[in-house]
Amino acid sequence: MLTKTYNGWTNRATWNVALWLTNDASVYHWMRDHFTCGPVNITTVKTFCTNLWPCGQTPDGDDLNDVCWTEIVSMIREDLD
Repeated sequence: MLTKTYNGWTNRATWNVALWLTNDASVYHWMRDHFTCGPVNITTVKTFCTNLWPCGQTPDGDDLNDVCWTEIVSMIREDLD
């Protein structure tokens, strides 16, 4: 079981990715369009975010290597349902 330690998420990086994916309207619609047409799994979500932020971190400077991708996948799946 994952321990939620930052605003209900595993860590700050995971929270920050979730925040950017859901609170920026253009990113949110792009994400929904992208995953409505394709599989939602760790590989596809990580690739989506790496393409979105090729520097390897969110616009706030959180490292994508620190993200709990399982949580992000679950969030996207719930959003699509």
